[in-house]
Amino acid sequence: MGVINQPTVHRLGRSTRIGIWLSALLTAFVGLVNLWSAVTPGLPGRVAWLSSVFPIEIRVGAHVFAALSGFFLLMLAANLLRRKRLAWFLVMGLLILSMLSHLVKGLDYEEGLLSLGLLLQLLLLRPAFTAQSDRPSIIQGLRVLLGALLFILAYGTLGFWLLDRHYAAPFSLPQAIAQTLAMFFTADNGRLEPTTDFGRYFADSIDVIGAVTLLYAACMLFRPVIFRGAATEADRQRATAIVEQYG
Repeated sequence: MGVINQPTVHRLGRSTRIGIWLSALLTAFVGLVNLWSAVTPGLPGRVAWLSSVFPIEIRVGAHVFAALSGFFLLMLAANLLRRKRLAWFLVMGLLILSMLSHLVKGLDYEEGLLSLGLLLQLLLLRPAFTAQSDRPSIIQGLRVLLGALLFILAYGTLGFWLLDRHYAAPFSLPQAIAQTLAMFFTADNGRLEPTTDFGRYFADSIDVIGAVTLLYAACMLFRPVIFRGAATEADRQRATAIVEQYG
């Protein structure tokens, strides 16, 4: 079967090429900002007002979504650079939801404006994103798996390090790394002792984010096997005709 060649970046105008590069870099930067924002508490005045509007479960949920959106934005940044159409749609959706999560978790309009700026830039560049998705491969799956593991480690480490006032004992950076690993490899979570509701919810969020990112990585890893096993009716008829004709 022939492969249809997609338009390549070098056929675009110079300004469009620069815009695509900037969009990809800014997408990765927004992903990192979302991660940082998810593990840092909001400004006291803003949080006090939000606490009268949203219960802590909603606000912590927004923190979790900010972290997850950060992970997926980091994963999609390289696909934007390759002008993937599906990546464009996914990033646009994540940016819209990111803006909402930033407002709900801490009225963080600064992060929301950053996402809005990227969203407007991607809207202007929409005609440039025409490439179809790649065939799934084991290499892609392994990259996503490695990215998921590093993201979980970074999320937990930064959180315990920056939010140690929510726990009985402070964490140095090495201790924060050890505590994150203990969340997955010990039955008692490394004897973690949260002293606030936010501390308890953050510890639980590591399990949620770990489950979602690792499940996504597993799907990406096994997708090539599923892809190879999926044959259309036209493929089956063509194979039958070849066997009947040539034996």
